Amino acid sequence: MMIHMPQEQEVVDRLLDKERRTAGWKPPSYQAHIPARPTQAEYQALVEEFWWSATYVAKSLWRHELIFARWVLDQDLKLETVRRMLEWRIEIDHHWSLKPGVYGRGFEQLLPANTWSEFATTYGALDVEGTWVALDRAIALFRRVASDVGNALGYSYPQQVDDEVSAYLQEIRRLPPIQK
Repeated sequence: MMIHMPQEQEVVDRLLDKERRTAGWKPPSYQAHIPARPTQAEYQALVEEFWWSATYVAKSLWRHELIFARWVLDQDLKLETVRRMLEWRIEIDHHWSLKPGVYGRGFEQLLPANTWSEFATTYGALDVEGTWVALDRAIALFRRVASDVGNALGYSYPQQVDDEVSAYLQEIRRLPPIQK
């Protein structure tokens, strides 16, 4: 993981100068928190991270480890990988000029209504079947948005990873539950 060190202008963007001590400084650009266009490697890594994490949800559901499955689904998949992909989608739509809110804040206003509705359905009941449904919906949303983002950026979506992990998830889903 790369650690981002703020540049001078980013620090200026975060300042509030009530005493006007920075009056001679360059005015803020308000660009500090606008996500950068991902490289192809960053795009690929995010897609692979999503699919890797999805396997943990499936295995945890099979083991009846519901709390861990929901943590991975909600935190790792949705608040990390899906959120970042949705931010990239928003930035594409706004020509990399918009500062999205923290952890999806403002998504309801920034995303197309159908995408927001699709994202909202990824929150399901706290039971095994409800979590499978939520995972399926998160996968469908991620697959669609990641393909759109990849196309818009000129990157190919790693369909083979999608196909292989999707098949693996279905195999796990068909397994008889572990008896505890």
